Amino acid sequence: MAAETYVPDNRFAGGDEAATTEITIASGQNLPALKPLGQVAATGEFKAWDPTANDGSQVATRMTAAAVDTSAGAKKDQAYKSGTFNEAAVVWPDGVTAVQKMVAFVGTPISTQMPG
Repeated sequence: MAAETYVPDNRFAGGDEAATTEITIASGQNLPALKPLGQVAATGEFKAWDPTANDGSQVATRMTAAAVDTSAGAKKDQAYKSGTFNEAAVVWPDGVTAVQKMVAFVGTPISTQMPG
């Protein structure tokens, strides 16, 4: 029997309740856990947060709770709608700035911080 190694999950960085909700994730994506998501206004589906977009996905409002692959089509899955998360564990888009990270979830019950 192979030995197992315990790796603690460091996704949380505060005592706020983390809650999930079912959403539809748009097709054509392969997203890791803790990927910020924005909602496309025209379809209501969620896709990876893109602060440079202008389709609604430029506003981060949810975050993947687990990895999800929608390469075969849109898929319903659970996503975080609240909680305080370890900023270093969040899978930010390439090139996102410190300021964009800081304001990513403003107005939502999701926040990020470095654990302390």
